[in-house]
Amino acid sequence: MSLAISLIVDGYVRLADRDALETLRAHRAKMLEAATAVAEMDTSGMIATLNEDIEIIDAGLSRLKAWREEQERASGRPEATPLNDIARGDPHE
Repeated sequence: MSLAISLIVDGYVRLADRDALETLRAHRAKMLEAATAVAEMDTSGMIATLNEDIEIIDAGLSRLKAWREEQERASGRPEATPLNDIARGDPHE
């Protein structure tokens, strides 16, 4: 699954689609929470995979943040902040 999630994250980073990355991360976090709540079976493999997916997504968010900062420096002026980033208090900016 790591290759698949890496390719998906790479695509979203290239599109600069922060919302899609955050949605993907929230979904994986919800799945991780559900997997840890299951006591009847061994979910350690699933938990490890979900943790790895979340790390990959976080790395993608970091790459997107670095790209945006580089674009701001290259233009010599700060870029306008999208309203949805302001409203949610964007923790990655």
